[in-house]
Order: sequence, then structure tokens, then C-alpha cells
Amino acid sequence: MNKWHFINFKIKWDKKFPVNNFFVDLIIIDLIIYPLLEIFKQNLILWRIHRSATEDGHILRFIFYTSPEIAKDIYKNMQGIKSYALVKENYLEEIIQQEGSQDIEGAGDGSWPKEINRVWPYYIMGVSTMFLELIKEIKESIADGVKESGTEKYYKEIEKKIDELWLKYGCHSFIHHLSAVVGYKPIVAQVRAIDNNLGGVIF
Repeated sequence: MNKWHFINFKIKWDKKFPVNNFFVDLIIIDLIIYPLLEIFKQNLILWRIHRSATEDGHILRFIFYTSPEIAKDIYKNMQGIKSYALVKENYLEEIIQQEGSQDIEGAGDGSWPKEINRVWPYYIMGVSTMFLELIKEIKESIADGVKESGTEKYYKEIEKKIDELWLKYGCHSFIHHLSAVVGYKPIVAQVRAIDNNLGGVIF
């Protein structure tokens, strides 16, 4: 029976804001999650990534909907990835594996209506796919000298370029075109929390 599975990478962090090690997320995504997707994507009905840094810790989540058998194979293959031991030793406090609901709508948000919870996983899988492809595109644009300067400097440069693109083009390329899909209807901006990392608000 298919269900949601979670691999939670809890990243070493001093819990000081602004967060200065979000580049570690990119290391894990590129060196661990991407290779797993290359092997298992055809066996995953849905998948996504989720990045966060709150009082509970700095956590990168790889979330996927599949059978328990495939999930076990993913966990086993993850430990055999060449970069796994290096990443675990240098950047992680722990890796937490969890199982969730058998319902596709069971990994969304309890405050949303069922219609959104049932379709949102397909939307966020597309967003996650886009993000992984964006990392690939940026890697191709980085000079060889930076690539050879060490893992951390390399992924900090990737993070910097992603931040620049998001700041300059995110509103039009992502938010505007999402609005275009639903017909440019107005939305209510609901402030959910204060972002300790940047001092702004979280919608």
C-alpha cells in the first residue's frame, strides 16, 4: 500500500539568524537527493523537497509517495551513495526516517480544504522539479575555477546565483505566471509568521 515517506536531514546549525548555511541544503539536494531521483523517479507517484530553519532546527525534507518496499530500497541506496558518508559526517546532526498517511492529501496542511490538499502535491512536485533543474543550469554557468575551489565555496556560489535570480525574476517568472494560470484573480495575503532569517513576514 502506497503512503507518504519522509527523509528528514537535520543539518548542523547554531540556531543564529540569519541562517548562514543554507548552501548545505544544495549539497544534499545535488549529491544525495538528485542521484536517488535518477534511480527511483519512475517508482515515485509524487515527491517534493521542503527547506526550513526554525527554532526546531535546520531541516531539509525529502518527501515521497510510494510503496514501503520502494522506500526501503531508497534508504538502502542512499547509504551507498558516494557522498553520503561525507555529508553525514560534516553537515548533519541526524537523519530521521518517517512514514505518513496513505492518503495523497495527507501530506499537505490541515487548514486547507480537501480540494487543495488533493491536488497541491502535484503542484509542489513541479516546483521541486524546477528547482533541481535550476541547480543544474546554474552549475553549468559557474567557472571551472570556482568548481575546483572546494565543495562549500562551490555551493555557496550556486546559492548566491539562485538568490539573485529569485530576487530579480521570482515575482514575474513564478508568482505572476501562477496567477495567470488561475486567471489573475485576487488573493488575500495572510501573514502566518515573522521570518527570523530575513526579518520579513511569512505568508
